[in-house]
Amino acid sequence: MKLINGMEFINDDRVIGKWENIGWTERKNGVSVTDLNDQSGEFHTLYFLPDGKAYWIFEGWTKGILLIHYGGNEPILSYRYEVMSSGDEQYLLLKLENKTEVFIKRDCCRYTIDTLGKHDDINKPFVADSQVLGKWRSVAFVSEETDFNEKVEYRDLYLRSLEFFPDGSVVQSYMDDTWHDKWTKGVILNLHRTTAADYHIKEINGSEYLFMEWKMGNYIYGGMKPDIYVFKREK
Repeated sequence: MKLINGMEFINDDRVIGKWENIGWTERKNGVSVTDLNDQSGEFHTLYFLPDGKAYWIFEGWTKGILLIHYGGNEPILSYRYEVMSSGDEQYLLLKLENKTEVFIKRDCCRYTIDTLGKHDDINKPFVADSQVLGKWRSVAFVSEETDFNEKVEYRDLYLRSLEFFPDGSVVQSYMDDTWHDKWTKGVILNLHRTTAADYHIKEINGSEYLFMEWKMGNYIYGGMKPDIYVFKREK
């Protein structure tokens, strides 16, 4: 007997494949797919892998239940789902704590952790950029570049620093790990996640700041626009 987070795995072929979010509602029952609020941003894209396998923040599934873990010491949450048909389309209703997220089925592919998600072309030629060389310390994490305020202090940022070297290598120092990746002018090539994150440098009130796209799980698996990490040059 296969267990998913201590629960017996029961297959549900209806859900295997890719689903895209079309909106949400506060209703738990009697949900109408024609009367929804706009896409919420919670999860843009959802995959159900064969055999209840996990990926990203989704710890797996069994019939009627999807498990979600937001990381760290947070508990693994179990949310019920329902599948309904309307016309020729299939919809999945994911019942979160205070709302129901609604998804439409896009395909029935049997994805694996290696084949799902969005990845970028990281085979880019090296172009030097003397302005970026050296070490940069993270100072902010924001949804949009325009949200950044140099007077606001951000604590316990997961990505601590970037250090750029003349040979095209870059060291990304995290709270619990260190990654050795590559860069070319305007782009950080993340070998661990197969993503190409754009960066640019801006001077604000006499200090240099580097703005970098944060292309991790939300971007790769969630289909969402990347957030922005902000760094300040170390003297």
